[in-house]
Amino acid sequence: MSSTPVSPFLRRSARPGAMLAMDPAPAKAILVVDNEQRNRQLIAYLLREAGYEVDEADDGVSAIEFLEKKKFDLVICDVVMPRLNAFDVLDYMKSRSLTTSVILITGHPDSLKQKGLGHLTCFTKPFNMYDLLRKIGEMLT
Repeated sequence: MSSTPVSPFLRRSARPGAMLAMDPAPAKAILVVDNEQRNRQLIAYLLREAGYEVDEADDGVSAIEFLEKKKFDLVICDVVMPRLNAFDVLDYMKSRSLTTSVILITGHPDSLKQKGLGHLTCFTKPFNMYDLLRKIGEMLT
């Protein structure tokens, strides 16, 4: 995917909380998991501006703690993280029969193919934020 500079200040529609062509209703719950604080906060900010309910986890351990307490419609998870990585989070979700949709974010797409997870929705860093928002809208409708 081509990379385009992203500004956190996106054009808004006339209605508060609506952004671009996406206007989820009721709010869908999304968990954003990334140990890189800047990336995690930018994604979370844009999702909140789009009207989603967002929780943030800084690694796989925190992600599992959230998944134990709350039902999410989507998990957006960086692949390489300290403590537990995305593969550990996916294993946990599978062991609990969670059917939550997942988007993986990685700088190393070959690692997904090696693990037999090439079929999952994945965005390779750096990615276009508009493409991510569009994909989320498709997955949650």
